[in-house]
Amino acid sequence: MSTNNNDRKLPMRVLMGYPLLNVSATLQMLLQMYFLLMFFTNFLGISGTAAGLIIMIARIWDFINDPMVGIIVEKSRRPNKCIFFMRCALIPVGIFMVLCYSAPDLSYTMKVVWAAVSFIGLGMSQTVFSISKDSLRPKLTSNGAERAKLNVYDNVYNTILNAVVPAVTMPLVGWLAGYGEATAFAKLAAIYAVVYAIIGYVGTCTVKGYEYEDYEEEGNVKSAAPSAGQMIKALAENRPALAVLTMQVVKMLISSIGGAVMVYYCTYNLGDVNAMSYASVPSTIVGLVPVLLLVPLYKRFGNAGTGLIGCTLAALSLLAAVITGVPSVTFYIVITTVQSLGPVMVSAVVPQCIMDCVDYGEWKTGHKNTSVIMSAYGIGTKIGLAFGTTVAGFVLDAVGFDPTAATQPANVLSAFFHLQFTAQLAVYVVMGLLLLYIYKIEKKLPELKKEIEARKAAQ
Repeated sequence: MSTNNNDRKLPMRVLMGYPLLNVSATLQMLLQMYFLLMFFTNFLGISGTAAGLIIMIARIWDFINDPMVGIIVEKSRRPNKCIFFMRCALIPVGIFMVLCYSAPDLSYTMKVVWAAVSFIGLGMSQTVFSISKDSLRPKLTSNGAERAKLNVYDNVYNTILNAVVPAVTMPLVGWLAGYGEATAFAKLAAIYAVVYAIIGYVGTCTVKGYEYEDYEEEGNVKSAAPSAGQMIKALAENRPALAVLTMQVVKMLISSIGGAVMVYYCTYNLGDVNAMSYASVPSTIVGLVPVLLLVPLYKRFGNAGTGLIGCTLAALSLLAAVITGVPSVTFYIVITTVQSLGPVMVSAVVPQCIMDCVDYGEWKTGHKNTSVIMSAYGIGTKIGLAFGTTVAGFVLDAVGFDPTAATQPANVLSAFFHLQFTAQLAVYVVMGLLLLYIYKIEKKLPELKKEIEARKAAQ
């Protein structure tokens, strides 16, 4: 197989199977984003500040760890290396997921230690899975249309999962609460861990045989991968990759803040913790509309252009929420449903944009550096999750939130509202500006790819 020829069509088993790998990763991330802070404060019994610091420290280590894992994967010469590393990570992720959501009867200090160790372990094992998964994606095909098709299936799965996890988690906790709520969370985490492992393993089976070797050349002679220093330098000099990284940071920052606060907002501002469940079905149905239109949207507006449309839709719906103050549960369901159009479109284009950055990096340095460039996606996710949930935890303590109180004072309710809506509005404006820059680079890609092929032909 030649490095010049990865422009291939994907069979249905790969188009439908690779997204299963994202289902596993997203399942763990959503559980953390929506419920980890509440578990730490309301069930494990540590303060919002302590919980926020634990999450921040763990994520700081994670986004240092991401490029390290990317280098390990990139330099490995093991056949099917991405699949190998993903399978190695499945069991550790499941074990740490259960430990992270367990609440042993310990002193306060030891509870903090328990939370820190288990969450850091979960993050490190998840990094191995996610970096390998993201590195595999551009190796499947370089064909833009096939990548767009893959993204459609990917986003159908993720849109459904983004609705299902918030909708069913708290009802399941209640159903499993026969021996106390904290124990119920551990049981729930065990169920999710089994689902994670099964879906992840099935996903690796469906893509077997389609992992393309970046450094394979004609005659089965393999070139040397660049050094670790060269890989890090290539990432630092890849300006569109850094723009995507920044966009992913702000996207995950506000998603984690909004996700962490959502259960508080529904419980105390709306007076109905199940409001997030009520909104999930219509949000899923409406969110699937742009997903099913992704291929024609990509063809007409490009990746960044599609994201810009999503930013505009999200910003307008959030502006309506800020102006009206969301006076009722019904209005919340309506505004959440309409707002779901935007995030789906933005989330859909980020993987496409970062894969384009691999091509940009090859043009700039002569090497794809796939795993390290793709680690920018994971780094952005980890930074956003770290500081988003940390900010939410700090705010809880700063405004005087009391988890034992049935009602909260006005300043606490105001904080929940602005973290849920106003902050999101500001972030979508920032993402729109970043997408404008990426859009300009995207327009140059066909010319850059021709130059890459010309260089290869000359060699």
